[in-house]
Amino acid sequence: MQSFELPEQPTIEQHRPQDLRKYSIVPIRACNDRRIRPAAMRVLLAVCSYANRAGLCWPSHENVGKMLGVSRQAAGRQIRILRELGYFKVVKNHTYGKTAQILRVLYDESISNADHMESVKFEDLPPTLQAWQVKQTEELLNQDKETIHNVAVTAKEDTGDELRVEDVVSLWKSACNQANIARIITPEDRAAAASIVACAVSKAAFERVIDEVFTAWREHRREPPHRLAWFVQRLRRDPTLAPSPIAPTDAGA
Repeated sequence: MQSFELPEQPTIEQHRPQDLRKYSIVPIRACNDRRIRPAAMRVLLAVCSYANRAGLCWPSHENVGKMLGVSRQAAGRQIRILRELGYFKVVKNHTYGKTAQILRVLYDESISNADHMESVKFEDLPPTLQAWQVKQTEELLNQDKETIHNVAVTAKEDTGDELRVEDVVSLWKSACNQANIARIITPEDRAAAASIVACAVSKAAFERVIDEVFTAWREHRREPPHRLAWFVQRLRRDPTLAPSPIAPTDAGA
């Protein structure tokens, strides 16, 4: 009987991603804030080094502690102090064993969390909030599919003003390109476009909304929306964009 040897079990090495942080941007008011002790200042510098361009970060207390050579509890204590002093605000609390706490660095105290998060680009959101937005869009899409009015869709087809998903994407990209604004179409954008189409919005109505958005941008320098999901919210606020059911005509007229 021929013998054979089992090969050695391969060794799997896990490599941590390279740390590319080179600087930390902190709120300028921290320079003259005598309430901040050295330990809290070190934590402020460490946490701000994780913040993205939207001022959002989600480092674990353990990672902050390792970076500074202190315990997880000590790092968490200083983060809590900095929150009380008005340097951090919680955007989303952590889920034990799943997601870290999402913090917003308060560079401008006058802007609320709600107003700030509404202006954050999709690509700057933490992965957990991106997934939540995708889920919300999908739920809205399914909800809209259940409420399509056959009469409205028939009327739209009769007038030759049918809006398709590709029309929504094309019209939005074309308007952005004319304004020299780069926009990348994501799966979330296509889901939002399908939601708009499912609501029986006419092509003319959608073109009118886009024209209003970019007119406001030119006149008031108000930045256009970054994602097509904004138009879904606009549709929910302004039902007049969707066609009304055709009223029956009077036979005796």
